[in-house]
Amino acid sequence: MFRRNYQRIALLLLPLLLAGCNFNARQSFMDPKGIIAQKQYDLFMLTVWVTAAIFLVVGGALFWTVWRYRERKTDDKDTLPSQSHGNPMIEIGLIGVSVALLVVIAVPTLREIWFTHDVPDDPESRLGTWFDGETAENTDDEPLIIEARGWQWWFSFEYPQLGITTGNEFAIPEGKTVKIELRGEDVIHSFWLPKIAGKVDMIPGRNNYMWIRSDEPGYYYGQCAEFCGESHAYMQFRAKVLPEEDFEKWVAQRRTAPPAPAGEDWTDFMTLSANNPEALPDNDAVKGARLFFGKGTCIQCHAIDGTMAAGKLGPNLTYVADNHSLAAGWMEHDNPDGSINREKQLSNLYEWVRRSEDIKPGNLMYYGTGGLENVDLSDEEVHQIAVFLQTLQ
Repeated sequence: MFRRNYQRIALLLLPLLLAGCNFNARQSFMDPKGIIAQKQYDLFMLTVWVTAAIFLVVGGALFWTVWRYRERKTDDKDTLPSQSHGNPMIEIGLIGVSVALLVVIAVPTLREIWFTHDVPDDPESRLGTWFDGETAENTDDEPLIIEARGWQWWFSFEYPQLGITTGNEFAIPEGKTVKIELRGEDVIHSFWLPKIAGKVDMIPGRNNYMWIRSDEPGYYYGQCAEFCGESHAYMQFRAKVLPEEDFEKWVAQRRTAPPAPAGEDWTDFMTLSANNPEALPDNDAVKGARLFFGKGTCIQCHAIDGTMAAGKLGPNLTYVADNHSLAAGWMEHDNPDGSINREKQLSNLYEWVRRSEDIKPGNLMYYGTGGLENVDLSDEEVHQIAVFLQTLQ
């Protein structure tokens, strides 16, 4: 009786388990948006169908055998059924079929491994062919290169040919081959962008790489796929696939410094802040900037292009307010239409500076040398820093 009830309960719970399946989830490889992801999906489905066929044949044979030779009431229990060592033809046939099925899976697997390993020499993807802006010397015949670095627990993305660096969110042009050079800066991480490509390890002291291409503009989610410490689960990133024209606009914006909160430029602002602070406007953005460059000790880890902030231990914050997330993708502030919710963003900025140790345990911004653990900031000062950071857009 108990066994029957258990089976009934299991059948009733099965729909609840299936309700959790979503092939179109934002990090589902079952909804490929890139050529590599598509080939990996096709290979996965081939393996699924082959193994499903094996399961049906073997399971069916097992079921038929159990049913065909089940014990019957008319059987003579004192007589032993005829015994046999097996059937050589069947055994040899099964070995042959197994080898053939392995070949069916192995050949496309090896083909896709080679395909994903070699960066294609696509003339249409060479920088000199499609990019109209200024690039580093002798790079016209190269594809766009992004140097992705994994840190505990965030990602940096540097474009050496374009002279820009971003933190936790990066952009690539639609329909162009992009080479991503991968490296871990502290422990082993793994770069995984499931809708566009597979995962590749980021190893300290070793240069690794992969290439990606997506023909569908959009906002894609990725994360570290190698356990790397207590906040591994909170180490995420975002990728924007932009039409070619929009990508060039994005690069042009990233090459210019964000506006200073006061004064003609950052040099003027820093001079006034040091020598004549009374001449600065009395608002939260200005106060937050002065805290960022001073008491807050933020510049020892973070960089803002065009300013004296040139830290390397934390994400580059140039135009950080244009990002759709904070804390390596963990704190999001998107509207349903894809725009940025500025009220939520300001709240996230405040919460991250105020209690980063609770949001991302072990993070160096709080626990590192000179981190916020040792900086006495009032709630008002934290709010002012958040207001300043939101001006970086």
